[in-house]
Amino acid sequence: MPPPTRLDLAGDSARLLADAALALFAIYAVVVVFDNFPPRLTDPLWLLSVSTALVNSVSIPLVGVVLLHVAASIAPQANWIQQRRQRFSRFARWAAFGFLLLLPLLGFATWRGITNVNTASQKQTAGLTRKANTLLAAINNASSSQQLQRRMVELQGPQLRNEDLAQPLPALKKAGTVVVKQALQASLEQLPKPDSNAFKPLYIQTLRTALLSLLSSLAFASLAYDPLKQKSLLQSLFRPQSAGLSGLERGGLFSRISKQLDKIKRSTNRDAAEALQLADRRRSQKEANLAKKQAERSRSLRDLEVKRSLAQQRKLSQQREREQKLAERQARRNANTK
Repeated sequence: MPPPTRLDLAGDSARLLADAALALFAIYAVVVVFDNFPPRLTDPLWLLSVSTALVNSVSIPLVGVVLLHVAASIAPQANWIQQRRQRFSRFARWAAFGFLLLLPLLGFATWRGITNVNTASQKQTAGLTRKANTLLAAINNASSSQQLQRRMVELQGPQLRNEDLAQPLPALKKAGTVVVKQALQASLEQLPKPDSNAFKPLYIQTLRTALLSLLSSLAFASLAYDPLKQKSLLQSLFRPQSAGLSGLERGGLFSRISKQLDKIKRSTNRDAAEALQLADRRRSQKEANLAKKQAERSRSLRDLEVKRSLAQQRKLSQQREREQKLAERQARRNANTK
């Protein structure tokens, strides 16, 4: 069995990398889906959780796309890997657009969360104020200390002890009013507010997710390679074909990256061409050896046929000589008999 050629090894390596890329895409989908199941589309916290899960694990599909590009580079003659690369380049283009859309989604989730907090705070403020006004009305309308004590028990307000009933009613009303107002103020201060310190970690997480979404969009745009234009989506956006930007193209970072990729591509194509030439030489040598063996076999068969023919002629000649001798001996015997 002949040893595998360099082209065969490149094809096997490309297939391994392409299969690993598909596995990474599947892992990313499972992680994001199962970490945010079941869906709650109207919950701003769920929207933030989904966005955070998408950007926290974004390195997994990015590595998968990079593996596909590497596989296509080491096996440029394999049509199947080039088609898969083109298909997932289109996926990277849509992924770049999707991660860019996470920015308005995060803005909507933040606005919706602030609105929900304000709405809940307003409802609780109205309920606390209504209860405090009821208590204050009961305190002002009480005609005796005993009536005030009963009303506070019924309304679950400040409780009066039996020894407190010895105080004058105006003093009890004043003390009860102060206690109700202080309790109302303390309760209002404890209500959640969008600008409170309790929500600062959530805002920081939202800002982090937004920045990672933008960077993820740029990363996928840089990996969305178009083989016809021979440039990525990011290069198409920041390096348009115009004469006015020729200086920027010559000195830009994307130009240097493109040149390095072109060098790698030319080196890969040269290696592939050398591998094809080596395979052609080996095939030609094998065909020449086979033709030589066939010629030697034909020559051996001809030599064997000649030897066989000569042996048969000698045999026939010897047989004729024996028959001639027998005929002469018989003729002499007949002559002697006469």
